Amino acid sequence: MIDAAVIKTLTVRDGRKAVFAILRDWVGIFAAIAIAQWAGNPLVTIAALWVIGAFQYALGDALLHEGAHGNLFAERKLNERLDVVYGLPFLRTMEAFKTEHLRHHGQLGKSGDYLVEDYRRFGLDRPHNIAWVWLLRPLIGWPAWHYLRQLRGLSPKSARRLATAWGVAFAVAWATGLLGPFLLYWVVPLLWCRYAFFYWSEIADHYNTVAGVRTRLHPVLNWFQHNKGYHAAHHRFPAVPWFNLPVAHIQLDQIETADLSSGPLETWRQLRRAHGGASPVDAI
Repeated sequence: MIDAAVIKTLTVRDGRKAVFAILRDWVGIFAAIAIAQWAGNPLVTIAALWVIGAFQYALGDALLHEGAHGNLFAERKLNERLDVVYGLPFLRTMEAFKTEHLRHHGQLGKSGDYLVEDYRRFGLDRPHNIAWVWLLRPLIGWPAWHYLRQLRGLSPKSARRLATAWGVAFAVAWATGLLGPFLLYWVVPLLWCRYAFFYWSEIADHYNTVAGVRTRLHPVLNWFQHNKGYHAAHHRFPAVPWFNLPVAHIQLDQIETADLSSGPLETWRQLRRAHGGASPVDAI
């Protein structure tokens, strides 16, 4: 059992850390663009696109996710209003994400969990080649096709906000003569790289687990993704902000070691192992 005082300490929000995390990711994006422009080399540009996509994922998924749980700022409304910096630029609104994600927490592996349908669409509910499904498919842009279709289910309010934000962005890019760079350094990594990172995470977090949730401990990935790899700790303590998840992970009194991964190679091995049948989302 974990002492209530410890939980209270771990769930304290820190707006300064939230601001720093947001600024870190935006600075990372613009630094990658600057390096690509300076180098003028196609290989450097491709590498920069993946770095940009990684920071886009950190903002538009990891930090949006923290905001949905009210873990960025003590003032809950601020978590929602600031989706203009970690939601709208990434084709997401807090309203839509929060509704979907909180249902995922409450109905993990059940019919109300969006992952159940996603895994079916990914082909994980039938015999499949995991190398194709998990590794190769994202590299050819398939996740963008899958996730963009889901925009059709947005509420009128969310659709209007996204249309307005993106309409303004395209208008400004065209008026300033920066439409080409905008497409190359924002739209391409968003649709290709950021959606790939999101797709990889969706599968790695829950697919073919023993206890339902996988924890990924790779330090570099967790630095980029604001500790999103500590997924079991997050599901058990969703009110714990990202910066305290490593401590929450250490203090878990029941850890399923079969679902602990030290990095992508071990995650790959776990995805390929025989189904244990105990997880609500292992073989949907």
